[in-house]
Amino acid sequence: MDKKDRKEMVELEEKVEAGGKTRPGPGSNSSKEEVVEERPSKRVQTLPPAYGDDIDASKLTPLQRKMLNKLSGSRFRWINEQLYTTDSKSALEMIQRQPELYEEYHKGFASQVESWPENPVDVLTRKLVYKGVQKMTNAPGGRLGVDDHGGKTVVVADMGCGEAALAINVDNFMQEYKRDGQNALKKFKKKFGHGGEVNLKNRKLAIKVHSFDLKKINDKITVADIKNVPLPNASVTVAIFCLSLMGTNFLDFIAEAERILVPNGELWITEIKSRLVDSNGGTFVNAIEGLGFKLRSKDDKNKMFTQFEFYKSDKKKAKFESRSHARGESTESEWLLKPCIYKRR
Repeated sequence: MDKKDRKEMVELEEKVEAGGKTRPGPGSNSSKEEVVEERPSKRVQTLPPAYGDDIDASKLTPLQRKMLNKLSGSRFRWINEQLYTTDSKSALEMIQRQPELYEEYHKGFASQVESWPENPVDVLTRKLVYKGVQKMTNAPGGRLGVDDHGGKTVVVADMGCGEAALAINVDNFMQEYKRDGQNALKKFKKKFGHGGEVNLKNRKLAIKVHSFDLKKINDKITVADIKNVPLPNASVTVAIFCLSLMGTNFLDFIAEAERILVPNGELWITEIKSRLVDSNGGTFVNAIEGLGFKLRSKDDKNKMFTQFEFYKSDKKKAKFESRSHARGESTESEWLLKPCIYKRR
């Protein structure tokens, strides 16, 4: 490294030190990441520093921008690791103490998803809308939705919703659908694709999405630890976990889904393949079924993630007496789903 490079590094470090208030970085587009399956041998205990409000990234030299992206990538990895290696209560407390970390994490995660073949939220949006317009039934022997003012409403709980993209997508569709169902479906197919054989059969579709996560960044979101959400028993048609079984106590989230779902209500789980402890997900399926669900289908065609559809069976009793019984002597993040940890390529 020559004198000019050293000078640029020192200048950026000084700006970081003097930056004042912490704020989210620009994402980690330049610091490409990959998911690793193994658990890290040593956890990073300290959050790397953020750059300050007085730094204009557009005015930095190429070397300084590289350093800035490296710093931002380090912060994303640290936040990600905390979310996967602590329990949900600790995660909620962390975000309440440092709310800026929530946006920073999701900005970094969005940069990772951009390199995936498909965004899993788009897949779930399609599934919900396409099933709905063709008279959605929840599970074998299930029903269209919950009773709502004389009609039926498909009530969705998006557990760990991120930025509530699912609710936003569905609500946008429903606004168009109420005006002109055929035209709404046509526009939706053009935007989201994969609907060549889908036809409008249900002209009384109603979908309501409840979105839960650690911070309220828009009006769609309700702040909650998703092991305990503010919904009544048997009030939800579909419970969704899209890459949100994070933390060391995620079986509590599944138990909460079982509580809020109607009989035969569906549980949709999308999870990164590298987290599964076996190639076919059998161990994971057995654990979920042990808490009172039955596997309906599994889709692992996507190279990045696997989709599971379960339903709550009123005829199938949970084989585990409690989550403690299911866990045994170790938490589920040690034997069921491995933490999703990133490393630099």
